[in-house]
Amino acid sequence: MTKTALLAAAAAHSLSLFSQVAQTNWTLVDPDRDDREVPCMVWYPSEALGPYPVVVFAHGFVMAPDDYEGLAEALVGEGYAFVSIGTEQTFAPNHEAYGQDLAFVAEEISSNEVGGELGGAFDGRIAIGGHSMGGGASWLSSESTPPVDAYVVFAPGETNPSAISAGASIEVPAMVVSGTEDAVTPPTSQHEPIYESSVNSPCRAFVSIPNGGHCGYADPGTLCDFGELGFQGLSHAEQLALSVSVVVPWLDAFLRDDPSGLDGLEQAAVSGGLDLTLSCALSVATPQPEALKVFYQNPPTGLTLFNTTNRHLQAKLWSVYGRPVLQKTVEPAAQWTPRLPNGLYVLTTDGEAARTIVVQ
Repeated sequence: MTKTALLAAAAAHSLSLFSQVAQTNWTLVDPDRDDREVPCMVWYPSEALGPYPVVVFAHGFVMAPDDYEGLAEALVGEGYAFVSIGTEQTFAPNHEAYGQDLAFVAEEISSNEVGGELGGAFDGRIAIGGHSMGGGASWLSSESTPPVDAYVVFAPGETNPSAISAGASIEVPAMVVSGTEDAVTPPTSQHEPIYESSVNSPCRAFVSIPNGGHCGYADPGTLCDFGELGFQGLSHAEQLALSVSVVVPWLDAFLRDDPSGLDGLEQAAVSGGLDLTLSCALSVATPQPEALKVFYQNPPTGLTLFNTTNRHLQAKLWSVYGRPVLQKTVEPAAQWTPRLPNGLYVLTTDGEAARTIVVQ
């Protein structure tokens, strides 16, 4: 698919889903920080039953939570809820408190403490993200060890305290989306060092958008645009569509355990003409003698596992991202034919890594 076709398809998809987006507001109160109030704008699918995975999002400098309605609607159209926090909108923001706000909101959602019409509507799978200052605050939030599955940030900016110094606290997958023509938070001095700081992330992605700027992730006409007067690169609509094309498969991989998520990310990058750096580590122990034999159907559209021992075996299949997918106690001389989506899995037997398995 050409870049033009990709953008047109994304725009048509967003328009068809517009009526399915609902919006509400929260004010969450953190009793551990002197009853600090964290206002939130929440977008969620109005016609799809939950529970939903969630993106908790932080706005940029002197911006507001409703400055990202386009991004919110695009992600809601893919079945995600989008929670945009509304603290630190002043000219003297407290970056540390901002990062703590993100972690607090993620914790409240994870514990299903939000109540109201969305009480119990979330499935506990959460990503933290943000734009510019909010991207840096996302890195800072990691120091509060929030219950999140992934990070995704757009044009992240360095903060005080340092987002770069906080990067080592990230121990889940992390994505940075960057525009090559961003003169507000230049990629070489901010996006790239922030990305590189996440040394303990098991899977990292850096997406570089040719001719992309700093503000194209937000809605047009915000205060962000005043900091980018005269910008001649991609339009807001173009940059947002390209960004969503890579963010959705990333979220699908880590918030839905979609085994084809990273393949989708790579395909979107190629289709959109984007530069993608993807670094994911999969550690599998040296294979042991196969107590659980693996047989593929012919053609290989699935697999059957056969217990060759005279004892019960606890078999577990994991995603390559480290989450359990299926498990079963297989009786002696019995077989198990699990139903799995296509993709790469890790099979363990009685807790020991045995081998990788490809389901086609």
